[in-house]
Parts: sequence; structure tokens; C-alpha cells
Amino acid sequence: MRCHNAGKVGAYRTEVQCHSERSEESMNTSKTRRFFVVPLTAVLLRMTCKDRFSGWTLACFLLIACFVLLGGCLGKGTQKPTEFYLLQPVSSSAVSPGAAVGEGLILGIGPVRVRDYLNRPQIVTRTRTNEIVIHDFHYWGEPLSTNFTAILAQNLSALLSTDRIFIFPYKSKEKMPLQYQVAVDVIRFDGEPGVEAALLAQYYILEFKGNEKRQTLAKQPSFRKTLSDESFETLVAVMSELVADLSRQIAGEIKAASVK
Repeated sequence: MRCHNAGKVGAYRTEVQCHSERSEESMNTSKTRRFFVVPLTAVLLRMTCKDRFSGWTLACFLLIACFVLLGGCLGKGTQKPTEFYLLQPVSSSAVSPGAAVGEGLILGIGPVRVRDYLNRPQIVTRTRTNEIVIHDFHYWGEPLSTNFTAILAQNLSALLSTDRIFIFPYKSKEKMPLQYQVAVDVIRFDGEPGVEAALLAQYYILEFKGNEKRQTLAKQPSFRKTLSDESFETLVAVMSELVADLSRQIAGEIKAASVK
């Protein structure tokens, strides 16, 4: 199913990809009805003037049938299916071999907060004039905050060679105390198709020693990458690369802290 809606939604503008298609479709429908339905109705009325009651009944019935048939025929093939996307983790070939089961740092991921304008089912893009565009037929396969957290966890597991990763809320914290915790505030995570994608995030690294917890680092890096084309496949693929860049920076900071 593909549903194209155009209009204002608060401070946001919904996607208008099918506006021209709808305009052309409306014109074609109007012309068809003017040159086909109306003359047909007139002919039917002339043919049935001797019996006005049955004539009007027949004319109304055929007129309704024509509208139904025309609407069904003209509507076919104009709607496109909604497409769904997911972020992807770093390639296994780009990282060192993982640790054995039960080895490596004990790391907690989260909470990961995504700004409200992003945390919606539709993919959101941003124009050069900072206008937010909500795309009604390009959806995330799951909530963006959930997908972002999962990919960050997979990336850090691979980059730090550990399988002892726990995602907030930490249900197993008592059984396996954390050594480090990473909290992230995603401030910007969007792009303009065919131009670039951008990620701006504030992250915090907390270190646990015994019963003590202290913040060792807080940074707000920004990442940008150019897009090779206007497709949403490319946009989401590059957005995955931005999460990978953030993951590499966080992994480097944790490695540096763990050898002190």
C-alpha cells in the first residue's frame, strides 16, 4: 500500500512526491467524465423520454456505474507500496575477530534518547533551509530509538571484542556488574536525499569501580557524509555508516579508559 498525503502538519511538511501525479490524474478524470459520462447520460435521457420514470432510473443507475468503473480503472497503478528500512551494523570484515563467549568488557548501552522530531514511524529529512520533511511512504522498520540502540550495541560488541553487552534497562546488572555504561542523546540524525546525511549526538561514558560510578567522558561529536544519489536506500546506508563512526569513537574512548 502506498498512500501519498500532502499538507501542513504543525511545523512540519508532509511529503509531496505524488502531487503532480494527483493533479494530472484529477485532470484526466475530469476530462474523461466531461467527454464520456455527460454525453452518455444525455443520450440515455433522449432514448428514454417516452418513459420518463424508467428512463431516469436507468440513467441514474448507469451514471453511478460509470463513475464507479472509471474511478476503479483510473486509480489502478497510481499507488506505490510503503517501504521500510533498518540501520545496519558495521561489517564483520571491518573489525577484529570477536572474543570468546563470556569474555571482554562488561558494557551497558543506554539510555539512548532520540529527539521527538525524529522519533516517529516515518523517515524524516531536512532541507538546506532547515525545513523538516516527513516522508509518508518511507518508514523505519522499528522505532528509530530501538534500532539505533541495537546497532550501537552490535557495533561496540564487534569493535571492543566483547559479547557481554547489556541494553538499558539492565535486568542482569546484579548478576554481572557493569564496567562501563554509554548513554547517548541523538540531537540530529537526518539528511537531504542526494546531498548529505548528518549525525549530531551527545554521549556520556560512565565507569564503574566497586560500588562507585563516575562519569569519565562527555562529548558531542558531529558526523557528515555525502550521498551519491537521491534514493532512500543510499540515505539509510549512509546513516548506518554515521552510527558506525560514532561507535568507533566511543569504542576508542573506552579502550583508552580501560588501560589507565
